[in-house]
Amino acid sequence: METFNHFTCLTYDTIDFLIHSKYVLFGIYIREKCKKNNTIFQNELLPHIFLGDFLESKFLCTHTDETNVMFILNKSDLDKDLQNQIVKYCDTKFPASGNFALSVDTSVSNKIIDLDKLKLIPFGVRSRQNACGITAIGFENESKSKDRRLILLSIDNILRSLIRGEQ
Repeated sequence: METFNHFTCLTYDTIDFLIHSKYVLFGIYIREKCKKNNTIFQNELLPHIFLGDFLESKFLCTHTDETNVMFILNKSDLDKDLQNQIVKYCDTKFPASGNFALSVDTSVSNKIIDLDKLKLIPFGVRSRQNACGITAIGFENESKSKDRRLILLSIDNILRSLIRGEQ
């Protein structure tokens, strides 16, 4: 029996970044790119991290659309140290709900992917890649002429990498 899983897919020109959908409470389209360190959502001031530029510079890719999407996640999925780093980085405390926002400026969709398509990073470079936020990689054959790279992101490690300022 094949194993499938649900992912939130951030589509760039050559790469689909995958985030386990269980971490994303919901996503909404926003009118314009938001690069502020906080945002008001449902009458709460949320810490906000713009992930788009970081992904583009780190992975040498470009967004496919000028579509601005904000995801709402909850701090309970992150360890206490990372929660504190987010508060310092954004200079905004978590509201009572514990929610925070991530945003990108590219196409976003939901995907069900056969987990056999994703492979763990080779052991020799695994710890460095995991520290950068990459959990697994794979390829998806879009057409006979080109394959798309699939990169499964660890949400906590990609945030740590961004906060550290790694480029």
